Amino acid sequence: MKAYSISLVAAALLAACSGSSKPAAIKNTPAGGQPVEQAEARGPGFKDGALWTCQIGAYDPQPCKVSRGDGGWQLTKLLGSQRFAGSLAKAGEGLAFDGGFFCPWGACDEPMQVQFDPDGGGSSYKAMFEGDEIRLRYDEALESEWGGAGYGGLTGREQ
Repeated sequence: MKAYSISLVAAALLAACSGSSKPAAIKNTPAGGQPVEQAEARGPGFKDGALWTCQIGAYDPQPCKVSRGDGGWQLTKLLGSQRFAGSLAKAGEGLAFDGGFFCPWGACDEPMQVQFDPDGGGSSYKAMFEGDEIRLRYDEALESEWGGAGYGGLTGREQ
């Protein structure tokens, strides 16, 4: 009786494991069915988690993070009493920023849409927002200045 039971189990396993091939890998596609393309790097400093400097007006430069999200590149000013966070995309020779301006210790939230234009070559850009010049700059030498690309897991929303 034991041999009969074991052979039935073996036959069931053999039938379950054979005769079908692995299913095809599922592609990451949006609703339209076209494969999602990763955002293309725009030059030095455009790598996930890279630290840049952001400077608003005459204030000291503060660390900003460029990161790759599901919808493309993101820019987040990590420190300071005035911050911003949003999407960053190629726009001609410059960068288009679409996000929000906020103060972590007070209510100064407002939409922020600016065009960062090249400023002096390399990875340096400037824009105007609410009468203040905003500078965005990547310097490879600063990559580890504030603790590296991870920078303690800051999101820019800390108080």
